[in-house]
Amino acid sequence: MAQATGRTDVGEKASPARVYDYFLGGTNNYAVDRVWADQAEARYRDSGQDVRHIYRSNRGAVRRVVEYAIREHGIRQFVDIGSGLPTVGNVHDVAEKLAPGETRVLYVDNEAIAHAHSDILLARTADPDRHRAVFADLLDFDTLWDKVLAEEVIDPGQPMLLLVMAVLHFVGDSERASAALSYYRDRLPKGSLLALSHGTFAGASPEFHELVSQYVSTTTNAFMRTPEEITSFFGDFELVAPLDYTSHWLNPDPPKIEPWRSHCMVTVGRKV
Repeated sequence: MAQATGRTDVGEKASPARVYDYFLGGTNNYAVDRVWADQAEARYRDSGQDVRHIYRSNRGAVRRVVEYAIREHGIRQFVDIGSGLPTVGNVHDVAEKLAPGETRVLYVDNEAIAHAHSDILLARTADPDRHRAVFADLLDFDTLWDKVLAEEVIDPGQPMLLLVMAVLHFVGDSERASAALSYYRDRLPKGSLLALSHGTFAGASPEFHELVSQYVSTTTNAFMRTPEEITSFFGDFELVAPLDYTSHWLNPDPPKIEPWRSHCMVTVGRKV
């Protein structure tokens, strides 16, 4: 799960972004991240649950959000805020499979390591004229948006998909989070989409409550919100897809497991 506020103690504490990468099978993580993740996984396993399901469900939702935006709304531009470390199923990979040569993607993250790895990945696998990464913080919204536009990858006058996936539950100040989302919504042109996933305690098991409490020992604490609080981030945007758990959201072949076990909900809103 990508970070929303930066810290300098990289290597001393586990990073949620690197833990997420580890649970997805990535290699951009350190021993401190693997120790934290392995301990969390062991606690979940003892209760008969699979902690990796939470993280993999969100990644699957990212892919389906991009596919939905392209197929159902003709979107070709994507801004991924809190993109985290490059791993399986990056936005530009998914988008290019459906609309080869047509997509423009800008990744945004405030973790220096994530940004550096994104630059390396894009240099190897993407078109630098259409796919780039910038270093910025979600909460520093005016600076972030200036950096997005300065890259001249995204046409601010054309509809785009703004992804804020598994980010806001690392922002404890709901007023600041709401202010940031309001700013971004105001700058999206009509026809644009906002996709947002967020952790929730709705239906959660005691083990998930315990897992979330452990984030205090990482570089970024975690803060769950109710389904109503999650949808409030969309303001007056029209919700064009149901709010659902990430494992089952628009999934034609959902896993045979209770939806709430992904502990994260997702939906998409449209600016009309």
